Amino acid sequence: MPGFYQTIMHKKGTARLLAAWVIEGAAAGARALFIRDGDRLAPLCRDDAFPAALADSIARPGACREGCHEISGARVFLEPIAGGRRLVVCGAGHVALCVIRLGVALGFEITAIEDRPEFAEKARAAGAQNVLCQAFTDALDRIDGDADTAFVVMTREHAHDVDCLRRILQKPCAYAGMMGSHGRSAQIRRQLVEEGFDAWRVEALRMPIGIPIGARTPEEIAVSAAAEIISVMNAADPGEGYPPGMLEALSEPRQPGVLAMIVSKRGEAPRRPGTKMLVTGDGRFIGTVGGGYAEAEILRIAGEMLRDGARACRLVSIDMNKGPTFCGGGIEVLLLPV
Repeated sequence: MPGFYQTIMHKKGTARLLAAWVIEGAAAGARALFIRDGDRLAPLCRDDAFPAALADSIARPGACREGCHEISGARVFLEPIAGGRRLVVCGAGHVALCVIRLGVALGFEITAIEDRPEFAEKARAAGAQNVLCQAFTDALDRIDGDADTAFVVMTREHAHDVDCLRRILQKPCAYAGMMGSHGRSAQIRRQLVEEGFDAWRVEALRMPIGIPIGARTPEEIAVSAAAEIISVMNAADPGEGYPPGMLEALSEPRQPGVLAMIVSKRGEAPRRPGTKMLVTGDGRFIGTVGGGYAEAEILRIAGEMLRDGARACRLVSIDMNKGPTFCGGGIEVLLLPV
């Protein structure tokens, strides 16, 4: 059976997972991984030290699903792991190309749909990993939406926009938006409701797309749209996941390291539980737990663990009211040798 991190790499783009970490008690540092099947959890893998009774309790219907909890005599951190985020961009005009470039920088897997070959090539050059050069409706019929997918409609014609929205309204998604004026957006909403689409789904469409920042240029409109997408998706997703490159480094470690993960926060600490930073033996690190005093403390403790060759995990509490910056909060961090 693949290891813990290999399983996450293999599954996270296609399934919603729950990781369970024992953070205090005799089995501290032990991990288990579950896959969501509707409202149920099914075990995927667990360390030998992870108690079977604890795994059964977590998988029980109605059990806790995120955060720190006392379960079966152990303190456990439950971490939702969403599938990789996907962004489907309908169109490849000036604004859409800016959205594609920004989406790539934000770590989205980008699918661009464009029926004009020369513009489809521009989408590919902008960084879209998947480019479908065909009719918008045909391409959208090939795409299954889910809770980690955002749809952005930015085609060159009103009729294409409406065709895209008809298809998107029949799919699950985390976000759906269309570029256009307030007047055209209102007209399209009325049209879709008259065609029989559920009024609540039509009302949930983000159109005009983006948050109001007074955007004028294609680049500014893309920033507005991306900010709205991030806001909506982050509000619905309690997990922090893994920064790019971290899972690969954890799956095949080439040198000793320490994985630091925030398991609880209080006050105005800037990063959420599940935020991770990997510190390697040569002094490099992947990810951040927020910078400043807290991160300096984590790096110091991780350095001590690496120098001492520590094999046991450590749970540390950092008061962020200390140090040169005043945050008004604090974090609890689990440090695991890898």
